[in-house]
Amino acid sequence: MTTLYLVRHGQTEFNVQKRVQGMADSALTPKGIADAKALGQGFKTKNIHFDAAFASDLTRAVDTAHFVLSGLDEPIPVTTLMGLREENYGKFEGQLANDFSLATMGIANFHDALANQEITLAQTADAAFTANMDQHPNKAETNRMVQERLNRTLRAIAVEAVAKDWERVLVVSHGTAALMWLNYVHYNIDGREMLDNASVTKLMWENDRFTVTDFNDLSFLHAGQAAN
Repeated sequence: MTTLYLVRHGQTEFNVQKRVQGMADSALTPKGIADAKALGQGFKTKNIHFDAAFASDLTRAVDTAHFVLSGLDEPIPVTTLMGLREENYGKFEGQLANDFSLATMGIANFHDALANQEITLAQTADAAFTANMDQHPNKAETNRMVQERLNRTLRAIAVEAVAKDWERVLVVSHGTAALMWLNYVHYNIDGREMLDNASVTKLMWENDRFTVTDFNDLSFLHAGQAAN
């Protein structure tokens, strides 16, 4: 049986500034770096070691993966995959989230609207795609486009893991894309608007399907922080 440890990258400058991140490359903050290292140390304290590591090719995900592995003292390479990227918001990349929300959906407070379930992540993606129709080409993605992209990528990783007898695989991706995919596989995300930075969602791959056994788990991070 193969287990994928799906990790959201550490905190970034755009996270703090509440900006639309997507394809925009925003650096990890000092906290983001410290948390990624602590996550690796947390894996080490719980005797979790990886046979392989994958990350989105966006800098914040690649850096998180390397810091996790350094905290774990695990000298394995990180394979970068475009399929693990965050949603593409097109022309709204880097804008304040509230400005994006107001322009696409007429909602002034983006995070409050998500938290109160006035809008869904699927609606925000579809609204972004529609609002980018004046762009040629339209690089934004709908909810379904993100879901299917991530699904293809995660399944390909799992199939490779089985073929190579990998038991545990580290996968560093992004919060919105991961939540959209969890909806796609009918996992109840219980109204969450975002995964926590440096959280772990554990995916068991067996009989050609994923089972989510842990969701948005911060216990590894906290174990690593306590070990410092």
